[in-house]
Amino acid sequence: MKTQSVSSYMLSNSTRNIIARAQADLVRASQEATSGVVFDKGLTLGSRAGQSISLRKEHDRLTVLTETNGLISERMKASQNALTNVIKGSQDFLGNVTAMRGASEGRSILVDKAKGLLQTATDLVNTSYNGEYVFAGENTDVKPLGDYGSAGDPARAAILKSFQDRFGFATTDPQVATISAADMTTYLNTSFAAEFDAGSWSNWSSASDTLVKSRIAPTELAETSVSANNAGFRQLAMSYTMMAELGDIGLNQAAFDAVIDKVAETTNRNSTLLAGAQSFLGNAQARTKDATDRLTVQINVLKSSVLDLEAVDPYEAASRVEALRTQIDASYALTVRIQSLSLLNHLK
Repeated sequence: MKTQSVSSYMLSNSTRNIIARAQADLVRASQEATSGVVFDKGLTLGSRAGQSISLRKEHDRLTVLTETNGLISERMKASQNALTNVIKGSQDFLGNVTAMRGASEGRSILVDKAKGLLQTATDLVNTSYNGEYVFAGENTDVKPLGDYGSAGDPARAAILKSFQDRFGFATTDPQVATISAADMTTYLNTSFAAEFDAGSWSNWSSASDTLVKSRIAPTELAETSVSANNAGFRQLAMSYTMMAELGDIGLNQAAFDAVIDKVAETTNRNSTLLAGAQSFLGNAQARTKDATDRLTVQINVLKSSVLDLEAVDPYEAASRVEALRTQIDASYALTVRIQSLSLLNHLK
């Protein structure tokens, strides 16, 4: 029988190995106690590790969708706020316009108001959220509307040209006083209105007709925007521009009242159309919220399934941590005692 050698070196080396293993176990136990899940999923779960990975991937995918839905919801909220303010301005304008029918004074005040509201509406339609223009359709990086009347603006140039082509003189010509109510009504219903048709709206808008489509659930897409090319915005611009360009050019009372009647009609129409756009967005908001609620339920189920596979007993993990710390402390103490052993001390 072979006799095993015994020495202080061998004893010291064995305790060193025990400490190294205990320290590695302590790292694993500490992380499990802190995180609440197993340290090494592959080692602990074995063949079920693939199931855990799949569940986590689906959990992360649905979580990203809910976060995206939050951004989509905020963008639609910004759009709704802008639409609300646009409609309010339009309704206030309608009251001012109606009060001016038959009045010979105050035309310049109404014209100034129309110009101011047109600029305000332009700014609202150019609302951006998170670096994207909310009414630009798919062209989210392009400002939808230009500034009407700015240098080189094609929209105003086309409108002034349509007036001259129809009557044979400019809006600044004194002959505007000779325009009859019937001629003015015909012009407003034809040449002037044509400048706000979908085909001519490119003079005003750089927006896309195609709306933003957002994936609000794994198998569900929704249109989550309104384009500046919407008929409500075109009618709004027509209403304000009609008054801004024709309200104070020297028309006789009958022709001016014809303008007032057309402005009132157009303003009523754009309010209705824009309210429809708000309803459209409202439906998209409701769908997005419902999708997010469903995703949240699925995420909670997936989280629970992952925990069923990976969770550890926090009390047991904490007990292991304390036991390992005690073992390491004892091993260090034993190592010190062994290292203090010496034949010289024994001979003394």
